Amino acid sequence: MADAWVLGMPQPPWRADVLEEVGLGPARPVHIFLEGYDGPDLPQLTRGDGGALLSAPPAAIGLMLAALDEPWRSLGAQALERTPRVLRLARGVLPLGERTYVMGIVNVTPDSFSDGGRYSAVERAVAHALELQAAGADIIDIGGESTRWYQRAHRTSDGLAGVKVSLDEELRRVVPVLEQLRGQLEVPVSIDTYKWPVAEAALRLGAEIVNDVTGGLADPDLLPGTARHGAAVVLMHAQEEPGYRHVGDDVRRHLRDRARAAEALGIPRDAIVLDPGFGFGKKPEDDYALLRMLPSLRGLGYPVLSGPSRKSFLGAATGKAIEDRLAATVAACALSVALGADIVRVHDVAEMVDAVRVADRTVRG
Repeated sequence: MADAWVLGMPQPPWRADVLEEVGLGPARPVHIFLEGYDGPDLPQLTRGDGGALLSAPPAAIGLMLAALDEPWRSLGAQALERTPRVLRLARGVLPLGERTYVMGIVNVTPDSFSDGGRYSAVERAVAHALELQAAGADIIDIGGESTRWYQRAHRTSDGLAGVKVSLDEELRRVVPVLEQLRGQLEVPVSIDTYKWPVAEAALRLGAEIVNDVTGGLADPDLLPGTARHGAAVVLMHAQEEPGYRHVGDDVRRHLRDRARAAEALGIPRDAIVLDPGFGFGKKPEDDYALLRMLPSLRGLGYPVLSGPSRKSFLGAATGKAIEDRLAATVAACALSVALGADIVRVHDVAEMVDAVRVADRTVRG
């Protein structure tokens, strides 16, 4: 399928003040990838695997697009218009581009891969959510089912195992937490679930984001229901086993299709977030490739969430166990900011808030 998207290049090398310091001038080039390009060769186009790259200074990009044949001219123009500016929630918006948001994780589960059982009691989960808010979390993500059952590919590296929980059990875990937090949290709440009845209960109790690890595929009622409630949705890529033609292209196409499906079911473009799903059916080399590919994912025109916290690909590089991956997570989050992520989803909020603030100050000025 023909398509075009703006390659959101990492910011630091292209900042005007940095370019001026090294004598390269202030103009930051615009890069548009024309997927499936089959038109004639032109001087401003560089052909590559799967399409062609159009690069030009901002003042000239319109002229370069005008030189293209249809449908490439229209597709390129549409890509330029798709830059996400806000994330629309049920009761407000989060401006994008000014800074990176930190989503703090509250696992109300006995078997989460990272902090299983620590916050499974209602009182402890509520206290933890409030602690994360005090530490600087911009969003609190509450989940009642471990995704270990979905991460079979990493069983050997992190000893993962786990089973699905019933709908009744998941509701029993998260509803009391949401009830107690209602009125206490000043930041938006996200519900980490792929089951519509759980999402619906959470939305009725004030949640504003549905974070679905299956990208809306597990429950056909989840996306239409989310649309009816005016909530935002995080669509994640996940598969049970690794195996890709090209991991970056495959994940990007999958998420593009899921986003289009969500829009077709009534969720506005500015209420859709894309998550590459580090660790979900990926080998460490796949995860690192996806981290490098965050700019192309953001080029689809949706906000991007990066969730590298304590993941096994960090252990593959450092040799550290889950509980010793704090420094590696700091590095991955800082890189995520530089590569265009709008949200980072983390366990260690206080440390990541500091890392994100430094990265934002460097990248965004």
